[in-house]
Amino acid sequence: MDKPLVSVVIPCYNQSAFLAKAFLCLQQQTVREWECIVVDDGSSDDSAAIVGRYARADSRIHLLQKENGGSASARDMGLEKVQGQYLQFLDADDTIAPDKFEKQVHIMQQESFDLCYTAFCNEYDDGRKSPAISYPLSFNRVVLLWGMGASTPINSFLYRTAFLKQHNIHFSTQCRFREDWHFHINVFSYHPKTLALPEYNGATYFHHTGNKTSSYLKMQEGNFIFMAYMCRRFKGWTKALWCLRISEEVWMWLMRMVKYRSLAALPTIKPMYQDSSACVSLILAVCLLPISLGSMLYYYVKKYVLG
Repeated sequence: MDKPLVSVVIPCYNQSAFLAKAFLCLQQQTVREWECIVVDDGSSDDSAAIVGRYARADSRIHLLQKENGGSASARDMGLEKVQGQYLQFLDADDTIAPDKFEKQVHIMQQESFDLCYTAFCNEYDDGRKSPAISYPLSFNRVVLLWGMGASTPINSFLYRTAFLKQHNIHFSTQCRFREDWHFHINVFSYHPKTLALPEYNGATYFHHTGNKTSSYLKMQEGNFIFMAYMCRRFKGWTKALWCLRISEEVWMWLMRMVKYRSLAALPTIKPMYQDSSACVSLILAVCLLPISLGSMLYYYVKKYVLG
């Protein structure tokens, strides 16, 4: 096959139950010129064997194997091998619409966009589906509002590969929590020419007990670990913006303690006061609580009142 138009990277760790569905959504694409690189991240189930069977039947599918190191390291390994003009990340348990490549590539080629993202649908274990709009994204919005209404699953995006390569954008293997958030902070720090397709549902994000966002408490703990990790990496006005985002997270933490009438969430903030730089940022974040209350109220009204 000549160089593919779209490269797809799938990190896989014990996802044998979902692989067939992921491959089906790729094989149904109206754009046929794609390659799929599956990076098996040290699975202990038969994921690698399943990928091998699909690879023998479809030459566009390729298997890479590595020791377990997390989804960030698996995605990064796949990113090093891609040959397509455009890049799609797809988790093994998620899917994309059959015409996603056609719709996004057509527009990106016409206007030379660096990335394009779509609306998406949340799907749950019990079969419920909940459509969601992807809100306009920028560097400030990704820093301040990711996890506060602006989060967009990575399978909604299509990236121009040359843009990522030009700026050496990759996943940090040191960041084991909120790696998608970290990746998009890096992406938007270079101010890519971006297109949103809010009326087009191009991706489905599957929520189940096996993924990291299945528990709000676990997700919030991951947020605090990530926030502590990033405190040393932001400087100047972005550091102030980051403190405001930490302040919003403190509000979330307080509200969950009130909701569940328990101090069980208390240990989740520990990463913020165990690191000196993060501790200073936490103090500043507490001082910003009156300011961040406005964005918190906006988030809850938008989510629970306006829907």
